[in-house]
Amino acid sequence: MDSRRIVSSLQKTRHISSQANLQNFKQFSVEFLLKTRIFFLHCFIGITLLLLFPGCGYVLEGSNPVLPNEARTLAILPIQNQTFKAGLETDLSQQLNRLLRSNSSVKMASSGTADLRLSISLLNLKTNSSGLSNEQISTGTKAIIQGKAVLEDSRTGKKVWEETMLEVKLNEAGENETDTVSNFSLSGNIRELIRRFATKIYDRLFTTF
Repeated sequence: MDSRRIVSSLQKTRHISSQANLQNFKQFSVEFLLKTRIFFLHCFIGITLLLLFPGCGYVLEGSNPVLPNEARTLAILPIQNQTFKAGLETDLSQQLNRLLRSNSSVKMASSGTADLRLSISLLNLKTNSSGLSNEQISTGTKAIIQGKAVLEDSRTGKKVWEETMLEVKLNEAGENETDTVSNFSLSGNIRELIRRFATKIYDRLFTTF
């Protein structure tokens, strides 16, 4: 009789333990599913906000960034070259136009008809022979170019953004551009510097802050 009670008690204990384990498993499953749903919900909300309110990043349309203020056309005003090196403005203009032509969401137009107008000034060029300090040369700096740019909405007459000091450095580790992109005799280092400056302006052009 005692042995039957013991067996019955053991069976009840096992049953209770199994139910407890099952309950714990169900609770874990519910918590896991809930956390998973919350995670994906946060991801969905984040992506939605990123698309609706791009903030400081690229404004995307397909694979091509689009101009701010829902603009479709852009004019690049004649670039002002205040450096000692002639031809930089022509090289920069060609580099920028090459980048913009690869973007199907942007149409180039004259300054009188374009939605946006971009004005650029090259302010200073520093090289080993002119402008770079001994410290900069010793740290591997080959050249520095500085400039400013303003993007204006011609429809409202207001500035979209203004950068009063754009700077690009070329260090020893920098790659030299081998393709000649203008008719002027520019060294490989200077051409690479201008290429990077054009890329920096291009990237800035499509940001909204």
